[in-house]
This record gives sequence, structure tokens and C-alpha cells, in this order.
Amino acid sequence: MSKVIKQEKQTQVLLEVANLKAYYTTEQYGIVKEIKAVEDVSINIEGNSFLAIVGESGCGKTTLARALYGAVDSTLSIIEGKVCYHFGDQKYELSPNGNDLKNIWWERISYIPQGSLSALNPVRRLRDIFSDLANSHGKTFDEQKVKDHLEMVNLPSYVLRIYPFELSGGMRQRSVIALATFLKPDVIIADEPTSALDVVTQRDILQLLSTIQNQSKSTFIFITHDISLVPGLSNMMAIMYGGCIIEFGSTKSVFANPLHPYTKFLLSSIPKIGDKTEKKSIPGNPVSLTNPPPGCSFCPRCPRGKEVCSDSRPELLNIDSQQHYVACWLYR
Repeated sequence: MSKVIKQEKQTQVLLEVANLKAYYTTEQYGIVKEIKAVEDVSINIEGNSFLAIVGESGCGKTTLARALYGAVDSTLSIIEGKVCYHFGDQKYELSPNGNDLKNIWWERISYIPQGSLSALNPVRRLRDIFSDLANSHGKTFDEQKVKDHLEMVNLPSYVLRIYPFELSGGMRQRSVIALATFLKPDVIIADEPTSALDVVTQRDILQLLSTIQNQSKSTFIFITHDISLVPGLSNMMAIMYGGCIIEFGSTKSVFANPLHPYTKFLLSSIPKIGDKTEKKSIPGNPVSLTNPPPGCSFCPRCPRGKEVCSDSRPELLNIDSQQHYVACWLYR
């Protein structure tokens, strides 16, 4: 069960992540491997904020999202550190000692996973899915209230009578968003919510998430591999590479003054109208999470790497008054 601790005073920090390490353990042909998907992540997130976590596929974004939600299982373990949610005078903690967050799912924190079709029970109509959600949290199912909520996410009420596989991709994703926001949680974690959607539907979903955040004042954590989706959506952003957060700050600050070499590569890849310059790929190969380097995870691919970069991993350091953090030896 979640560990609930009374705090001496309220804090503006809603989510506190401290020295978090989350590893997968796999076994194949008798060989046990450890995948270090999240490596020593520490960030604080305030309430009523929209944080985008950006990074390439395989960098640990989804694992971090699962850890923040408390969706650990027999293959994913919290090795060190903790995830703490602060709600008024209560504190809910996920840590290696067995505490979990399941008793605050849906009402306090909710999760929008990748793949809307797999997220919905294919043999249950949407009405039944909403009814199950309400009943499992001790609430009476109110069909009119559900219809009003569906209208808020631009879904017609008739979707309650049909099965998930009968919906288009965009309508399924809206249905998942409607479920995730139905009980008005304080924190909503959206893992690649626009993947596999066409550009027009993608834009509509992003606008919907922004509208929900503005109206509900919930905190959103938005996971994406596409940095071009971030401007105009989030007020904070974190750049992730090789299981580590390597840059963190306001979206405005990171876009105006990117610090980490990897962040600069990402921003330079965004296409612009009229820009005919050749876009260059990052040299080298992505870091192996089963055998990461002892120093900076980006060091083997970094054009500005130094000897210290390969020997020791830098910590996030606040380098200006705008709370702009970077984990890079170039700024030490």
C-alpha cells in the first residue's frame, strides 16, 4: 500500500522524484540481463504545470512514466530512490521498500498509455467501462454525467453503446483521455498519446490535452519523441537520453538557449519553412541500456566530449536564475 505521511507544512512541489533508478530484469537462455532504463533521475514538478519529457525511442521515457505512475511489476523494479506525490498534508510514496501508488490511481494520478486499442477492453462497451471505473471507486454510475464528460472531449454520446474496435483511432484516443480524466485526477501522465495518429488528429488531441489542463488545473506529464510538438503545449520540459535527464527547465528557456549538445542536436532537427540546410544525424549509435558508459551517457556521440565526460556522470546543475538545469561537464 502507499505510504501516507503527514507533512509539517504545505509545499508547492506536487511531484518529487529523487535519485530514481528503475531497472528491468530479463532472462534468456539462462543469461540474466539488467536493463538500466532509468538511471538516477531527480526532478521536482509543481502543481498546475505541463511538463514534456522528450527523448529518442529507447531512452527510458516510457519506463520513467511507468515509474511515476507506480506501474511496476515482476520485470520492472525500483532499485533506488523514490517517487513522492504531495497532496495537501499527505504524501504518497513509491520506493524500493514495497510502497506503491495503486490506491491513488484514477482519482489522484491517471495514465494515458501508448496504443489506445490495447488500453481498452475489447469485449466491453464504453458504457460498461465507465461504469466499472465509477463502481470500483465507490461512485454511482451517472450516465448523463458521462455524456457531459464525453462532450467535453468532443465525443458523441452514442460511443457509449459501441465497442472500442468500432471506433476510429482518434475516437479511441479521446475515449482513453475521457477515462483518464473522468475522476478529475491531480496528475495525468500521457505516454506518446499522439503516436500512430495522422497529423490532423494529432493536432486535435494536443489541443484537447491543453484545454483539459487549462480548465482542470491538473498537472500533465507528456511523453514524446517529437520535440516539435512541445512549443505552445508545455511550460516545462525535460530532455532524456540513455536513462538520464540531461536538461530540465522552462520550455521557453530550453528552446531559446539549449545547453546540452544533445538538446542542440534535437532542436536543429526541427524542420522550418524556407530552411534548405541539410539536416545532419547524430554520429554514432544510441547508448546501450544494458551496458551504459560509466560517465555521461551521451559522451560516445558527443562532438565536444572531454576526458572527464567518459569517467564520471555529471549531475543536473542550475546554471542561471531561470531554473534552467543541465547535466554536462562543459558547464562545470
